[in-house]
Amino acid sequence: MTRNQAHLLLILVTILWGLTFVAQKTGMETLGPMSFTSARYLIGSIAILPIALIELRQLSIIPVLRTDMSLLAKASAMGCFMFCGISLQQTSLQYTNIANAAFLTALYVPAVPFLTWLLYKYKIKIKIWFALLISITGSWMLSGSGTIVSQFGDFLALASVLFWASHIILISNVAKEINMPFQLSFIQSVICFFLSLIFSLTFEKPVLSDFLPAAPEIIMAGLLGTLGFSFQIVGQRYSDPTASAFILSLESIVGAIAGWLILSQILGFSAIFGCFLIFLAVIIADVIPDHWVTIKVNGSSSR
Repeated sequence: MTRNQAHLLLILVTILWGLTFVAQKTGMETLGPMSFTSARYLIGSIAILPIALIELRQLSIIPVLRTDMSLLAKASAMGCFMFCGISLQQTSLQYTNIANAAFLTALYVPAVPFLTWLLYKYKIKIKIWFALLISITGSWMLSGSGTIVSQFGDFLALASVLFWASHIILISNVAKEINMPFQLSFIQSVICFFLSLIFSLTFEKPVLSDFLPAAPEIIMAGLLGTLGFSFQIVGQRYSDPTASAFILSLESIVGAIAGWLILSQILGFSAIFGCFLIFLAVIIADVIPDHWVTIKVNGSSSR
């Protein structure tokens, strides 16, 4: 797979994730966030299992994880980071609208290059600094207003950013060492299911009748979300974490538009302009050549 093909696959991921925001929002009329998340990832785990088993026949992940404890820890951490990220995001949707949650989640864009710089000392290119500034501005335009309740929801969405950024970086690391995306996707989905189930039974105590009204949303979120995470693992094998983060941030635009069209959550001028800015940031980070954005330093150019 080429880099451009990987990026097209990641764009498909953003569409799947953006549409999932609607199901996440409407599926909590009878369920708490942990109950919805546990049911969602149960469906997702069941859905991805047949594909993972087919992949298993060709190349098994089990011997690899048994012999390399570092990879086992990383694969487990993928599920834990995803659980933390999705739990905070899901809970935030109880208090704020889809557009706010989607745009604030997209702040993993600046978090990824900074974390990679801290962890691996990767140099941040000049064009990435410009794209980061534009992306942050786009997200800020939506998050600065609202009631105390909605601001609490915004805070939870913002808190999820660290875990989503860590998840993206970890996937890029693991996917380059293990070319078994559907088995990895199954592992992280199962981990996310069990962790959210524990919290659900401890704090929410749902009964079966609570799940039935939300069944369409649970199935939609389970299928689209898990398929998206599987494609993410494939795509990130051929893309660097920073470029992946910029592309995946387009889910905020899809989510905001879906909330507008399906749930009539009106987007004002500020939100629409924020969509434009985030899209522009992706273009700068991923399409514009490095030499187009340079800064002269003592007669030489810095890129």
